[in-house]
Parts: sequence; C-alpha cells; structure tokens
Amino acid sequence: MILNNRILAVIPARSGSKGIVNKNMRLLRGKSLIAHAAESLSKLDWIDRKIISTDSEIYANEGKKFGLEVPFIRPTSISGDSSNAVEVIEHAIKESEEFFQMKFDIVLVIEPTSPLRKSEDIEETTMKLIYSNAYSAVTVSKINSQNHPNKVFEILNDRLNFFSLLGSEIRNRQELNDLYYRNGCCYAIFCEPFKKIKAIISKDSIPVLIDRYVANIDEEIDLAWAEFLITQEVQ
Repeated sequence: MILNNRILAVIPARSGSKGIVNKNMRLLRGKSLIAHAAESLSKLDWIDRKIISTDSEIYANEGKKFGLEVPFIRPTSISGDSSNAVEVIEHAIKESEEFFQMKFDIVLVIEPTSPLRKSEDIEETTMKLIYSNAYSAVTVSKINSQNHPNKVFEILNDRLNFFSLLGSEIRNRQELNDLYYRNGCCYAIFCEPFKKIKAIISKDSIPVLIDRYVANIDEEIDLAWAEFLITQEVQ
C-alpha cells in the first residue's frame, strides 16, 4: 500500500505471439522477458500483489520463480490475437479481487515486452497518478523526428503522397512539434474509474516521460537493440 492506495501489479503475458514465438520467454542477458518484468517489481515493497496474467502453465511457473503470484490462468477467450488489453486488465482486477479478498485502488500494467524499465519508472508513474488524481498515468517516449507523421509518406497510384496535409509545408525538423508514443514501461490506472470507462487512456490521462532509450520487443532485431542498450548502460 502507498498513500492509502492498495496496488495490484499485473504482468500480462499470453503465449500465442506470432512475430517472435514464445516471445515472453525469450532471454535477454540470460533472463526471460517475464523475469525482467518481475524483477522490476521486486524492489517495490509497497505493491500489495504482483501477479502474472497468462494462459500458459509454463509462463505461470516462470512468473512464480521470480516472485509473481498466479491467482488464475487466463481463459482462451481473452488470450488470442484479437483480445485487447482492456479485457485482460478488467479480468485481472476482477479475478484478483475475488482471489485475494481485497479491493484494489490502482492497477499497474507492466508489459514484459518493455524489459529496460527501471523500478524507479514504476514508482514515479504511480506517484504521479496519485498526486495528480488523474484517470491514468502512462510512460511515454519522444518520437524521433525522422518518424514524425508530418514527414511520413503513403504511396498512391505508385506515387509518393504526404500522409499529413502539413507534410509539404515542413522545411526543417525544428518546425516539427514534439510527439510521443507509449513505451509499455508502466501504465497506472485507478481501478474504480477503469471499471466504468473501460479504457487505458482517457482525456484525463497524464504522461510520464522516459528520457532515455528503451526497447519494445516485437521482432528479433528489437532483442538485439535491447542487448546493445544494456551493454551501453553497464559500461
């Protein structure tokens, strides 16, 4: 508990990934992505319950090895490609409150595919949510100017076409406004509003900027990028 708020941390880890088979069990510096996520929570003793939401007994056992509880095995109905994060979080809160016989005030979503998070990122996100009394707090990273929407093209009739109407007016990157993407390090959401609104991000969500390189694991090259970043941090 922190500042009178009971905290549930959820690591969502379904087994049916397509881009990288068994992605959440892939090793990074000798530890699975599930292990990296669990260890980022292990230093935070104010979290009341730390669970893994998975449809796999293998993933569940991996979570247990690193201090996670397994109050349920996620049903197949919310474990497929078409399942969405809201359903998974909603299920995790409901099942955990029934299993542990307690009401949680805040749910933290810690994605294994963002393994370079730090415990401090989670704590900062949680504290900013509490002090702001916003709906949710979301870690974000700044988009590289090379990938800014105003510099992006689509191809129409075999010709380049600016995706944004503003694209043709951009002459240098200093004209581009700063944009951000959610990096998966941490989502912190007040449970009761979430049960009604059923969304992770609303008009009352606040950003928590991660001002360093992080990796989001979708493809093999992302694992190599994460390995490189860890190497640079160790030096």
